[in-house]
Amino acid sequence: MFFQKSLLLVTSKLALLVLVILVSSSVGLGNKGKLTRKLNMTLNPNCSLPECKGETDNSINLVHVTAEGDSDVLHYVWSSVGAPSVLIACTSLNSTLEIDWKNLLNESEVEGSINFSEKPYYSLGLVLAKIWQFNDTEDVGKLDSGSNISFPLPLMEMQWENINRTMHCSNNHCSAVFHTLSSDPKYFLPNGSFSFEVTAHSHDGRSNILPHLDHTANSSQLNIVLNGMNSEFNGSRFALEFILIGSDTITEKESNVEIESQKSIDDEYTPGIFERDVLMTPASHFTGSGGYLQWKPVCYTKDERTIAHSTESYSYGIQKTNNSLPFSITKAFFNSSLPPNSLSAFNISFGSSGDGFYLKTNYTSWSMTVGYGRPPSDQFSLMIILIISIGLGTPLILMVVWGVGFCVQKFTRKQDDLLLSSD
Repeated sequence: MFFQKSLLLVTSKLALLVLVILVSSSVGLGNKGKLTRKLNMTLNPNCSLPECKGETDNSINLVHVTAEGDSDVLHYVWSSVGAPSVLIACTSLNSTLEIDWKNLLNESEVEGSINFSEKPYYSLGLVLAKIWQFNDTEDVGKLDSGSNISFPLPLMEMQWENINRTMHCSNNHCSAVFHTLSSDPKYFLPNGSFSFEVTAHSHDGRSNILPHLDHTANSSQLNIVLNGMNSEFNGSRFALEFILIGSDTITEKESNVEIESQKSIDDEYTPGIFERDVLMTPASHFTGSGGYLQWKPVCYTKDERTIAHSTESYSYGIQKTNNSLPFSITKAFFNSSLPPNSLSAFNISFGSSGDGFYLKTNYTSWSMTVGYGRPPSDQFSLMIILIISIGLGTPLILMVVWGVGFCVQKFTRKQDDLLLSSD
C-alpha cells in the first residue's frame, strides 16, 4: 500500500511538471526571435529657421525617429507641416534623412524636399487629408447616408502648438503629441483642439490604453482626438479622410488595396469587439515587405477610455485617385513621378445610432497602427494560455494518475494472490 501511494504521488508531480514545462515552452516560443530596435528622436533636424525654433506664432513641427535594427533602420517622420502626415521608410544602416527646409515650407517647391542619402527599401506615407463634419439627420452614424449634409474642415489652415514639451523618448518607445491652437472659434469651442499622438516602439507588445492595439518593433501607433470641436448641427458627427501611398512596384499596384474586416480570436483585450480592420499594401500581401494599417471599429467619447464611454466607428471603401497629394511631408517625399492610381483614399466616421451624437460629450478619440511588414496576428495572452493549459491539462493529469493507480492496484492484487496461493 505504501508503494502504491508513493507511486501515485510521484506520478502526480511528474504530470504537473510536464504541464509547467508545456506552458513555459509555449510562452518561450512566443517570445523567441522577437526583434528589438534602438530608438532615437529629433525635432526639426538640422533646421535653423526661426519657425523651427518656436520663434513664430505657428510652430513648425517635424519629428524624426530612427529605429535601428540588426540589418536595417526604420525612419519615422511625423509632421504637421501642411496636412498632418506620417512617413515610414525602411533603409540600410548607413542611410540618413535629408531635408531642404526652405523648399519644404514653400508649397510650390515642396516636391523633392525630403530624401534619404540611399534609396529606401520600402516607404509608406499616410496623410490626414480632411476632417469632415456631417449632419446625421437619420441618426444612423453613417457618413454616406443620402440625407446628410457634410463639409470639410481645412486642416492645412490650422495653426499648431510647439510640440517640444510633448515629446518623450526612452528605450521602449518614442512619442510626440501634435496639438492645434484653439484660438479659432470657427473650428473649436473654448479650450478645444484637434490633436494626434504618434508612438514608435522598440519591441512587440500592446498599447496600455483601449482598444489595446498590438504593435511590433516595425510599427507606430496613431491616436487621434477631436476635443471641443464646434458643431454646426444638433446631429453633428465627424469623420476623417486619409490618403495612403506606398512605394510598391507597378505590378503590385495593379492588385486591389482593400480594407479587410478580420474576426478576432476573442475580445480579451477589447471587450465586446470581436473584429479588427486591416489594410495591407500589395507588397505586404505578397512579400511581407510592404506597409499596413490596422485598427478596431471602436472609438471613445471621453478622455478616460472605458467600455461605457465607447461607440462604433465605420470604415468605407478604398477609392483610387489620380489627384495630387495635398501639401505635406508625404508630398515632399513622394514627388510628381507617382504612377497613375497610386493613391488610395478612404474615410473613417465616428459614432453610431443612439449614442447622442458628438454634442453629448464634445469628445472623440480613435487609434490606428501604421507599420512595415505584415500586421501581427491575434495571439492568446499568457493568462489565456494558462487557462487553456490548465483546462486541458488537469483532465489529462487525472486520467494519467487514475490509469497508473489502476495498474498499480491490479499489479498489487496479483502479487497478493500469488503470495496467498504459495502459502
